[in-house]
Amino acid sequence: EGYSVMQENEDGELVEQTFFGKDFEKKFFSDETNRVFCETFLKNALRDPLSGEIGKSIVFCVRQDHASRITQALNEMAHAMFPGKYNSDFAVQVTSLVQDAQQMAVSFANNNLNGHTRFLEGYISAKTRVCVTDGMMTTGYDCEDLLNIVLLRPIFSPTDFVQIKGRGTRKFTFRYQEHSRPKEKFKLFDFFAVCEYFEEKFN
Repeated sequence: EGYSVMQENEDGELVEQTFFGKDFEKKFFSDETNRVFCETFLKNALRDPLSGEIGKSIVFCVRQDHASRITQALNEMAHAMFPGKYNSDFAVQVTSLVQDAQQMAVSFANNNLNGHTRFLEGYISAKTRVCVTDGMMTTGYDCEDLLNIVLLRPIFSPTDFVQIKGRGTRKFTFRYQEHSRPKEKFKLFDFFAVCEYFEEKFN
């Protein structure tokens, strides 16, 4: 519902200042909150049904510097959770200021971003498991084997919300040698009550 603090103004008077979800990573910053978001995602993410590693995921951040911090946090946590499996390439930042970001997004969809997984020998799936973006991968992006979508920002545009959810709805069959498993669902991590907003508050 918001976070209220008493702060001194330029006259030395104490005044109440309230921050809301829409102010996160704009007017107030919290490394602890970002850490909890990342831990929650890693602990609860859908796994690839054949390799067992964290399924391919897109994380939507407030802005580019936020995406940079989240990428770093995810890589540090992945290094601790999966020693020797990643070289700071578990998560990559895919935003407009990153060189070759467009090609990185294509490589992620084509399952060759930073090579192939180290979890299952000969399995064709991207070594990088998470693309961290701001708004770049919202529309017109198709990654059929995407299993997790993470909202680390509020969304107020119904069009953007439908597009973002649509990233996860593509049909796909995971294949490895004689094994195959259909994609049955995807998971939406909604840390800013976006679903609630559109179901209950949006006109």
